[in-house]
Amino acid sequence: MRQIVQFDEHIRQEVAAIECKWEVIANEIFNIYHQKFITFNEDLIIEVIRIQKGKKAAQEDLFRPNYESFLEIGVENGDEYYPNAYIPIWKCKQEMFQKVGYLTRRTISDVGKMLHEMMKEMLEERAENGERYE
Repeated sequence: MRQIVQFDEHIRQEVAAIECKWEVIANEIFNIYHQKFITFNEDLIIEVIRIQKGKKAAQEDLFRPNYESFLEIGVENGDEYYPNAYIPIWKCKQEMFQKVGYLTRRTISDVGKMLHEMMKEMLEERAENGERYE
């Protein structure tokens, strides 16, 4: 994670652009793999989450202390949710007397590759456990 101590409009736009790109890749990967998880009676969840102090936040809040955004990967089976991965994008913290931000160094290409690998591993685990995989 890259540490940011000077908050300006350029950083705001950079963080917002990264979050948006991650949303796009999350949707692309979801569209490729969600049908395969349905064969296991599971709903695939891949989404960018924005929270502040544990509550849903808007992208406009990204410079507020305790704001964080991350990509969450998991599955729902009935009423149960099973998280599988949490990949941080941005976190804004109040440290001592100044705000400090932490921004991912992962490229969109890195994230795409990582998500493909995760999906393959998750599907292989289900197949190894004797569940039906097509």
